[in-house]
Amino acid sequence: MPLVRSKIQSQAILLSIVPLAFLLVFLGVVVLLNVRATEMTTWTRHATAVLDQSDSILTAFSGTNQAAVDYTQHPSPKALKNFQSRSAAIRIQARRLVDMVDAPVQKRSAAQYSALTLRILDLLDQYMTDVRGGHTAAARALVARPSTRALGTSFQAAKANFDRSERQLTSSRFRGMRDQINLYGYILLALTFFGILLTLLTTGRFGLNIARRLRTLAHNAELLGAGQSTTPVSGDDEIAELDRIYHEMAQRIHDTLSAYRREHYIASTLQRALLPQELPKVSGLRIDTAYAAAAHAAEIGGDWYDVFKLDDTTVGISVGDVAGHGLRAAAIMGSVRQAIRIAARVRSDPGTVLDRVNRALCADEAGVIVTAFFATIDMRTGHTDFAVAGHPLPLVVHSGTEVEQLRGEGLILGVDPRAEYRSFGIELRAGEALIGFTDGLIEVRRDYFQGMDDLIAAVKTEYGAMSSENIAEQIKDRILANVEPVDDSAVLFVGITNLGVNGSPAKKTWTLDVRERGAAYRVRRAVLWDLSARVSAGSDLSGVELILGELLSNVAQHTPGQAEVGLEFHDGEARLLVRDHGKPFASEDGEMPDALSPNGRGLHLVRKLARSVEVHHNGGNSIAVVLPVNASGAA
Repeated sequence: MPLVRSKIQSQAILLSIVPLAFLLVFLGVVVLLNVRATEMTTWTRHATAVLDQSDSILTAFSGTNQAAVDYTQHPSPKALKNFQSRSAAIRIQARRLVDMVDAPVQKRSAAQYSALTLRILDLLDQYMTDVRGGHTAAARALVARPSTRALGTSFQAAKANFDRSERQLTSSRFRGMRDQINLYGYILLALTFFGILLTLLTTGRFGLNIARRLRTLAHNAELLGAGQSTTPVSGDDEIAELDRIYHEMAQRIHDTLSAYRREHYIASTLQRALLPQELPKVSGLRIDTAYAAAAHAAEIGGDWYDVFKLDDTTVGISVGDVAGHGLRAAAIMGSVRQAIRIAARVRSDPGTVLDRVNRALCADEAGVIVTAFFATIDMRTGHTDFAVAGHPLPLVVHSGTEVEQLRGEGLILGVDPRAEYRSFGIELRAGEALIGFTDGLIEVRRDYFQGMDDLIAAVKTEYGAMSSENIAEQIKDRILANVEPVDDSAVLFVGITNLGVNGSPAKKTWTLDVRERGAAYRVRRAVLWDLSARVSAGSDLSGVELILGELLSNVAQHTPGQAEVGLEFHDGEARLLVRDHGKPFASEDGEMPDALSPNGRGLHLVRKLARSVEVHHNGGNSIAVVLPVNASGAA
């Protein structure tokens, strides 16, 4: 036995020396790779800075042009000083751009771009000189010259040529660096191969014998892991002893895993079966749900969500969690969820519902505690009553992306049959949402406060993402990304798309006051949620979001107060109508507005995205747009 130990120990030392030497060489190559990566980063930053400087010149022109317009309309020393300071700043930026580039070709492009910049500034200076001297006609003639417009076109072309040249230069550098990195990769591959070969040669005859026995041991381990029979390693050394231990461990693990998998499968199957298989389709609501089972059978619990109609105008929602884990927790979850439904249909007041469920739980399931949240939503007004029994209160998304947690209190169910539960109330408007969840979602990293911050951040992100087919699923995936859930968790997203409407009408209307902070964003969410449930797969909802955003921005610019957004469905088409009471705005068809003009781009974009656009001015502005979607007729 001592002789075997000595040979194994010697072999280990010998095998460790050779890889160590090659590891040092490997590290050297890695250092070279790191140097090249640093150079690539430096080039990227330089290219970004150059392109940002190029864009800043174009952006600064808009401010300078506006300053000239302001002086023309209201001459004053302050307006003149504003123009002069902006003009001087652009000249500095143009010279700085030339200094930032070093390649000869790029130097020439930068010089051309800078020269055209200065020529335009000279024209603006001449324009301001004419205006200051009272030569208004000469100033207008200067602007109307064909050469002036041609100069603007040349300026745009010079900028585009400069930007393209900078990107091509950066790409060329990256290609050269990629060739070097590929070369280092081949070197690493060759070193690895040579190191392996040399290591095998150093083992010798005795080493080969040990390796053969180790391969047999490893092969036996794979077979044992797959549940297959093996031939035990012969002998009485450490390898043979380890092989015998593997066989004993494999048998014990097999027995344990069989019980574990059986329990996990039964518990998770029961848990999912007891959750609602299909939630009701409620006109005026967007409902998304998600559920994630715990990674371990012992942690499968009793989390649930539920949505159900109480009558034609009222919807009940519940979220909760049964304390404990395993099959019993999952079974109790199903009975509590149904108990809430039954109690709510007798009397829908949330406090009363939890009173009755608590008394029933205390009487029938001694020692079981449950946290729960129950609410009713009046689809005519958006008024929502709710009660809570020790459960994390849902989040509410108000106008814009303002997220807050509901406030309320109530004792956990199953503790005291005499406990009384109070009903609280909030008002929800179209475009706002309620997000219920269980504690498995916020305690995934064992930090409640960090979990709440992560959840709020995920809600804000997904609330504004029109591309999400299931907002609740996306919220869950963001929280559980790269994390093995230690507890099951459920998420319920309820968004208000429209209020005061029953059934599935072909026409809906939303009103908003542009003076209210976040009103346009809230209404945009509501319209898009409603539309997403009514269009066929593959429809351009991102284009719709751009159209609606531009139209609502136009309303905010021209309307002093109230505005109206309508959505109609007819013959497979979705028609959007936006009305306001503001002053009429220019709506001519034509090419893209002048690059130096701040107005007209929004409506031009709408015309490009929509199937058709009609604009009327009658006591305000009315824009009718046929959206680029195919209506499926779903409510």
